[in-house]
Amino acid sequence: MRILVCIKRIPDLENMTFPDTPPRSPANFTCEGAPWRMNRYDEYAIEAALRLRETHGASGIDALTVGDQDAGDVLRRAIGLGVDHGVHIQQTREMFPSPFTIGELIAAYAREKAYDLILCGVMSEDLMQGVVGPVIAGLLKWPCLTAIHAVSVQEEGRALQCEREVEGGRQEVLAVRRPALLTIQSGIHTPRYPALSKLLRANQYPLEVLPAASLTTAPDRQRVCAITPPERVRDGVMLEGTAESKARQLAKLLHAKGLC
Repeated sequence: MRILVCIKRIPDLENMTFPDTPPRSPANFTCEGAPWRMNRYDEYAIEAALRLRETHGASGIDALTVGDQDAGDVLRRAIGLGVDHGVHIQQTREMFPSPFTIGELIAAYAREKAYDLILCGVMSEDLMQGVVGPVIAGLLKWPCLTAIHAVSVQEEGRALQCEREVEGGRQEVLAVRRPALLTIQSGIHTPRYPALSKLLRANQYPLEVLPAASLTTAPDRQRVCAITPPERVRDGVMLEGTAESKARQLAKLLHAKGLC
């Protein structure tokens, strides 16, 4: 079984700079000086792939990322975790890349390979759209199961049994035949931490680098035109003093608004 894991390099959101005044176009958002790291949901996808290899065997696990020239560092971390090969589809940096373009690039690469299973994180922490995985599956015409937290091999490797949580705290168990795409939710297995020796060896590992222009994709279907924070409709009131004093202040405010 050949597995492809799609991973993303994201900025530390706490260190991103957001413009206070218009125009709030995507070009005005910057993450200069912010550290970059692998999307945490993708770490769960890697862990799922490694556990499938350990328990059921796999002929190879590839990790793929789409990004600028610096995005290769997440591939080296993936190799340090145990992935066999890293694929870097290189394009210019965009703060808000179209998930349709990213999905088309990955599908164009995967279409020429004999993958049995593609794993993605359920969403990226920066944009939180959860779109890329289903787009890839749709383009490849593969079945797609989302928000999976446990997966095992059934029918001598021909099918996968997957579990996910649904509304009401219930567990849903699904079966799907290969090839298939799964998006992985944080689940019962904590992602492993790479040993320093493996990370050092991964830094010497050659990556497969492809320019995005070498893959055939359709024109962009989506672009971010503007980003605006929610409008402030009212100010909050901080109550200070003892608990008794705060209770009196609160009662007075509620009485003034006719709420008590």
